[in-house]
Formats: sequence, structure tokens, C-alpha cells
Amino acid sequence: GPFTSVVSGEVTGCGAPMATSKKIEEKYQKMLKEIQKRPENRHCFDCSGRGNQYVVLNYGVFVCTTCSGIHREEQHKIKSVGMSTFSTEEIKALERGGNGTAKSIWLAKATQSEGQPPPEGDIPKIRAHIKAKYTQKR
Repeated sequence: GPFTSVVSGEVTGCGAPMATSKKIEEKYQKMLKEIQKRPENRHCFDCSGRGNQYVVLNYGVFVCTTCSGIHREEQHKIKSVGMSTFSTEEIKALERGGNGTAKSIWLAKATQSEGQPPPEGDIPKIRAHIKAKYTQKR
């Protein structure tokens, strides 16, 4: 297309490493989307909502907008899947992690009723749930 000459003109000289890292980055961004689509990651880990646009990097879980806000209050690291750039390390961690793995870690000792996520939008309940789950690890 019309842009080819401009692009090749700018890249000449230091083309290779740049192109490779871009390719790798694209591969990982694609992988992130795949991970997000996995059945266990399709809804929020911390409430009954279906949102999964945010990742809590501390725990490698997908959460909705509301829960991401509560995690922020707790000083946890949050990234938006659509808006942020994830490092390859972060994506590898999510590959190994995700909501399924997290469930077996954070809710291992939870009873059936404790393990039930609070209703979407019930902020006091969600906040208590998040504190209990991650801080007291029950």
C-alpha cells in the first residue's frame, strides 16, 4: 500500500530486533485474549458479574470493573485487558494462573456457601469477600 515506502524508510538500519519484539508482543496480546476467553475466566472472580475486562496482577485473576476498583483500594495492581499493555511475564503468569487456578488456591478451604461470589454491584459484600479471600486467605 501507500505506506510501505514510509515504513521501510524509517525502519532501515535497526529493523530486525524491533520487528521481532513487535511480533512477540502481538503473539502475547493474542494469547491474553485467548486466556480471557477460557470458560473459567469468562466472568468475574470476585462477584457474580460477567465482567472480566480487568486483571488483578497480584493474583492472576480476571475481574469486573466494580471489583477492579475495590482491588485498587486494597493497593493491588490492576490492568485493563483492552487498554493496558501487559508484559510477556504478566501474560505467562496469567497463562499458568487465571480464575480456575486461583479458585483452588484462594478458595481451597472455603465451604460451598463461602465460595459463592457475592452478587454483582453489592460493594460492601464484595469488599468483605475480597478482604476475607486474599487477606485472611480463607
